[in-house]
Amino acid sequence: MSSDRFLRILLPLLLVPSCSIKENRAACPCGLTVELAGLPVRPVVLRVTGEEYALTEVVHADTVLVLSVPRGEMAVSAVGGALAEGDGSVRIPEGEEAPPLYLFHADVSTDAEQVVLPVTLHKQFCSLEMLFKGPSGYGPPFEVAVQGFYGGWEPDGSPTPGSFSRRLLPGSDGRAVLRLPRQGDDSLLMHIVFSDQVVRTFALGSYIAAAGYDWSATDLEDLSLQVDISLTSVTISTDLWSRTEDIELWI
Repeated sequence: MSSDRFLRILLPLLLVPSCSIKENRAACPCGLTVELAGLPVRPVVLRVTGEEYALTEVVHADTVLVLSVPRGEMAVSAVGGALAEGDGSVRIPEGEEAPPLYLFHADVSTDAEQVVLPVTLHKQFCSLEMLFKGPSGYGPPFEVAVQGFYGGWEPDGSPTPGSFSRRLLPGSDGRAVLRLPRQGDDSLLMHIVFSDQVVRTFALGSYIAAAGYDWSATDLEDLSLQVDISLTSVTISTDLWSRTEDIELWI
């Protein structure tokens, strides 16, 4: 083959856009490495979305995913312990407790050749343990109803305003446990109920705040309360404080 013919073949190939040519690398995809390790629950639903990209992957064990994604911005979320809506949010049905939600969310710039993203899921609920002591021979069992005004989570884990309520009958040992969703303020209420009659309402959220609880923590801690119900009063206490209020109770 003559040198002139060789150059006529080679020159068009050199003009074709290629990721091996430095000035054109901005048009190349980004290699996004997503590292999922130490999963607290399984399975986990991983979502990676961008303007022209969408991936949903169900992960059953610690893993590393290497993805070829467009340059720009990507939203990466991982949800375990609950079913998320299409937009990544989670809603709590009326009358049910919060699911044991673990969540990760990040907006990631993929304007690079390689990006490594470690994914750590964070605890988005508080398990509230309540230990009740009731009056001797009080008749019908008493119940506790917890009412709140945040009924879910946004895709980034922030609390969603909405109705939340759950009614519980303590067990024979006086114990009741309730999972609470992340709160945006101290508006939680607790109602003491005898025979379908609310005999006292407590500002549960304020009591929790008095204990120094932080609803904005990355991982929410669990709580325990002791509730002593007499014929004339209810005492709520933790290791840090105690509050007694009178009630009107007809048995």
